[in-house]
Amino acid sequence: MKIFSIRLINFRATMSATVKADTESLTQHLIDHAVTSIEASDRFSLPFPHIFFRDFFPEDFYAEMIRSIPTEGYDAITGDGTRMALRLYGDNIGKVDADVRAMWAAVSATLTSPEIEAAIRRQLHEGLEIRARGDKVASVDELRLVAKPVLYRDKDGYQIRPHPDARKKVVTMQLYCPADDSQKELGTTLYRASLKGLVHVDSYGLEPVKTLPFLPNVGYAFVVLKAYHSLLKMSWHGRPKIHTPIEQPRITLLNTFYVSENVGF
Repeated sequence: MKIFSIRLINFRATMSATVKADTESLTQHLIDHAVTSIEASDRFSLPFPHIFFRDFFPEDFYAEMIRSIPTEGYDAITGDGTRMALRLYGDNIGKVDADVRAMWAAVSATLTSPEIEAAIRRQLHEGLEIRARGDKVASVDELRLVAKPVLYRDKDGYQIRPHPDARKKVVTMQLYCPADDSQKELGTTLYRASLKGLVHVDSYGLEPVKTLPFLPNVGYAFVVLKAYHSLLKMSWHGRPKIHTPIEQPRITLLNTFYVSENVGF
């Protein structure tokens, strides 16, 4: 019996090491693919510095990921329940359904990896320089960041009015996760201050510049800029109210890079 127990322990240890190695290999594959996507992104200076990227996850992985959206562990973000959030950082990953937890742990590890942060820093260097000057730090390198990914489920009636994001957020990065292009019109809208904005109801006098199409496996990122960073390039963005019924929730991955000394959520 003792010999059998030792063999069983050794077998479990071997299996655990194999699973760990497979997970690490998958994560590195996802990181490499995502970095390539970010480095190939379209870059824009207006209405504020931002990038738009495509093919963020490998095609086969993305297909499996959207078939494996967690059903447990969400918290209501809005009072009417139109937005639910599942945090994917730290110990929160333990709230994910057990049968898909390993997959989402790999997603979390990818989004919080130093390689992704470095790629984002390179592509958004213009915006980070504006941010550093406004924050009165000596250089962009002194903007210490920590990534906190969250999975969101948005339903009919969800909206978020134009806003530049809170000061504790340095970079906002969002990945769209629809199954197909049927929700194309549900993307995030970018705004700028303009006299034309006065004719747009509920826009705070802001003019819509463009709506980033809500397509599979694409996303965007921008540096959070407030008035004291740049009056002309504040990072105004929002999501107009979803008026028409949608058959499936609007699924997104929001990967926010916070100031490292103030990372509360």
